[in-house]
Amino acid sequence: MAMFPIERNYIGYGSSRPGIPLTKVRFIVSHDTGNPGSNAIGNRDYFNELQPKASAHTFIDDKTILEIIPINEVAYHVRYGVPTDNDLYGYDANKAAIGVELCYGGDVNFWEAYNRFTWYHAYLCQNFGLNPKKDIVSHKTLDPARKIDPENVLGKQGIKFRQFLADVYRMYVSFR
Repeated sequence: MAMFPIERNYIGYGSSRPGIPLTKVRFIVSHDTGNPGSNAIGNRDYFNELQPKASAHTFIDDKTILEIIPINEVAYHVRYGVPTDNDLYGYDANKAAIGVELCYGGDVNFWEAYNRFTWYHAYLCQNFGLNPKKDIVSHKTLDPARKIDPENVLGKQGIKFRQFLADVYRMYVSFR
């Protein structure tokens, strides 16, 4: 089934990786890094070295799908206190969702990164029994007053979020 390899290079325990088990994977939150020109390993190194109380499970660029926090652990990728995740899914995203970051800009080939980003979402849906039409949400949807990702980056390439979901669904169906 794997079309792209998934690398696992986990950051150490600390503020970015508390080591708390995820209750159950119930949905996926799509992000972009908000840091044009950064790549997957650069983001991993940032979170490992600085340990801010923020993180995501996976960073994807044009060459790498890199899991930096095990997908069965909590990552801090959605702000607590914004109730949209609870309203939509009944859970806090950080405790029940996998956070996936798209790297873009600079030397990152957008279309290669987008193919991996799309594939990885489909892969997660397949592995966790998620519906790619309902169980993927953008960070912007969950925190619209503060966040614009990943719609901002996708939109610069002419891709609406609903088109991204359709691309994920096509990939998901191809796994069967």
